[in-house]
Amino acid sequence: MSGPRIRWKLRTLLDQQGVSAYALTQVLAGKVAPNTIYAFARGTTKRPDLEALAWVLWALRKLTGKPYGVQDLLEYEEP
Repeated sequence: MSGPRIRWKLRTLLDQQGVSAYALTQVLAGKVAPNTIYAFARGTTKRPDLEALAWVLWALRKLTGKPYGVQDLLEYEEP
């Protein structure tokens, strides 16, 4: 039996908004490494950097005009 976990929702959000991870890398050039953004989108990052997470939210707001928050990127799950 596995325990509680945090699941990434960035890929779903990007797909819903028609925004690519590549577009995020372009907006965040010089602020967040592209590999970090792609790892967030794949859901493989286990310990995200809070500053990078804040920049991703900033970029999403710029690209979509919507007021995204942390709850839009991460979801708590229990078994």
